[in-house]
Amino acid sequence: MGKLQAAVIFGGQSSEHIVSCMSAVNVIEHIDRTRYDVLLVGITEDGHWIKAESLEDVKNGTWRDGTVSAVLLPDATKKCILLMDGSSVREVRVDVVFPVLHGLYGEDGTIQGLLELAKIPYVGCGVLSSAVAMDKLYTKIIVDDLGVRQAAYEAVYREQLAHMEEVAERVEKHFAYPVFIKPSNAGSSRGVTKAEDRRALEAGLLEAARHDRKILVEET
Repeated sequence: MGKLQAAVIFGGQSSEHIVSCMSAVNVIEHIDRTRYDVLLVGITEDGHWIKAESLEDVKNGTWRDGTVSAVLLPDATKKCILLMDGSSVREVRVDVVFPVLHGLYGEDGTIQGLLELAKIPYVGCGVLSSAVAMDKLYTKIIVDDLGVRQAAYEAVYREQLAHMEEVAERVEKHFAYPVFIKPSNAGSSRGVTKAEDRRALEAGLLEAARHDRKILVEET
């Protein structure tokens, strides 16, 4: 029996781009090469899909200088990634994808939806569970409705920060310090802070707002 063709997709357009690249290194290093051929596809921060030539290129970041573009076709009859180098185009049929992407466009159901259209099996959660679990506010709303106990929270929106004092007073009315602040629709490695006082609360809200319009403030 021949080897299966795996594709590892990493990088991405979220603020967790670098974290994704680090995660991809760990995944690539542990794939059994006696069972899988591995195609490495990096997505730059501005959204360009590029074929990475080696693990070392992923480690040192030189994959971004690659000249071979990669396109995942949504055509379910193809189940392939196109590699385009100038006028040369090659189809690589893919048996399974490891979408090692963090944050927006990676964990929120978007890449999963593309893979579902292409009917290419992939590692990880499906479209709905990815979308719901990615947005912490919606996760909490659903968990609340199911009657599951969880940390109390307050939702804050970026545009409300123009009236920072009112926001801070609202948070302090509901919670004692310390509190945790995090962007709602982002991963857990960026924009998360712990505030021990109002000054830290305001700084944390501004930091979280850099990553998402919706912000969660949670009790400890």
